[in-house]
Amino acid sequence: MQLFRQKPLNLARPAALGLLLLAVACAKPAAPPSVQIAIAPAEVAPAPALPPLPPMGGDTGFQAFIRDFETTAMAAGITPDTYNRAVAGITPVPAIQTVIDNQPEFAKQVWSYLDGTVSARRVANAQLMLTRYADVLAGIESRSGVPKEILVAIWGMETDYGGSKGDYNLFATLATQAYEGPRQQYARRELLAALKLMQQENYPLSEMVSSWAGAIGQTQFMPSTFFKYATDGDGDGKVDLWNSPADALASTASLFAQEGWQAGKPWAYEVKLPKDFDFSIADLDDRKPLSDWAAMGVETAAGAALPAGDDPASLYLPAGARGPAFMLFTNFRVIMKYNNAASYALAVGMLADRMTGAKPFVAKWPRDERALSRAERNQFQNDLNSLGYDAGDTDGLLGRKTRNALKLYQKSKGFAADGFPTAALLTSLNSDASTANPRAADAAAADANGSGVGSAAR
Repeated sequence: MQLFRQKPLNLARPAALGLLLLAVACAKPAAPPSVQIAIAPAEVAPAPALPPLPPMGGDTGFQAFIRDFETTAMAAGITPDTYNRAVAGITPVPAIQTVIDNQPEFAKQVWSYLDGTVSARRVANAQLMLTRYADVLAGIESRSGVPKEILVAIWGMETDYGGSKGDYNLFATLATQAYEGPRQQYARRELLAALKLMQQENYPLSEMVSSWAGAIGQTQFMPSTFFKYATDGDGDGKVDLWNSPADALASTASLFAQEGWQAGKPWAYEVKLPKDFDFSIADLDDRKPLSDWAAMGVETAAGAALPAGDDPASLYLPAGARGPAFMLFTNFRVIMKYNNAASYALAVGMLADRMTGAKPFVAKWPRDERALSRAERNQFQNDLNSLGYDAGDTDGLLGRKTRNALKLYQKSKGFAADGFPTAALLTSLNSDASTANPRAADAAAADANGSGVGSAAR
């Protein structure tokens, strides 16, 4: 999530029976009103750069980093006792980079991602949680304005309703990323916040487990975010994001409310586009009044006129011109602040809607389109750049700059300019790049096939 972590991974494991037992064990009586705990601010300044260290090459460089970072921690108010207890015996976690490179939000086609995240099992368990925590959720919703279904959807997406809170050592995973890699400065700030969290809240070190990214608890807060939004949802005078669903859900509601959730407004809905629509204007960041979209002939998925009003909205084509189209609103962007991936926000909204019996989308997904490999995504960017379309750095992350470059290329070829990368488009790009500049195309292909790793930060 943009506010919490960059590129999260969700590894849902528990079976439905285990989840039911967990729900029964964790259930509490109706909670009193949530209260914002007076938590001392983290006061974590940007972590200063440390002297160059040797490559990881085993454990030597990492342990040198741990020794040097102690000075930074002391300057931030961490006591020697806290620091020594937190880092005692930790070693680097080399598997993290592999996880970063294979996150499902980016490695899978959107329909495959949604098949897994909005499964029938997850919907059924969401409905179970809505019943089990009905009083708690009703109180949180009435105070925050955030729908209980959205909160339960976040809970399900992040930890499968508390069943998969992560099994990494919080300090080992943050220190690994703070030591080397593309997330160093971000991870150093979060490592300082995690140390503050341990020192101020006195959590048992054994309970401070996290995801690979360093996200903690039932709804996966980053340590720095705890200090901004942590809320006591069960009224026991403390915040325990690991073991109290009420605390985790109330804290998530606090974040959504403070980040601009609009109570009573939609997050998105499916729409139908008119014939010969200009797909190039579909962009997450291009917002127009709803009335403007209606004037262009955009209708609801059922073929009715769009609701009246001028709420700012953008058009989203997650699978290009051949797939469903969605009208996105402010609340969709609030969900993306939790995780800056549009496919994640779409999954959260879908899961929330399915809890209340919403039907599947009207338009079908183009399931014949295969996912592109990391090397192929790199090749997309190299080919576009070699043809004079500015696709940005070759990082395998086909973001807005790459999509805009692809739209220009599609227009030049007379294709539907939807910015959706496909294997057929890559074949066309390769052919044009080879014809325009054979040597550059060969070099770009070699570079794409050999790199495989790009920037991991969103």
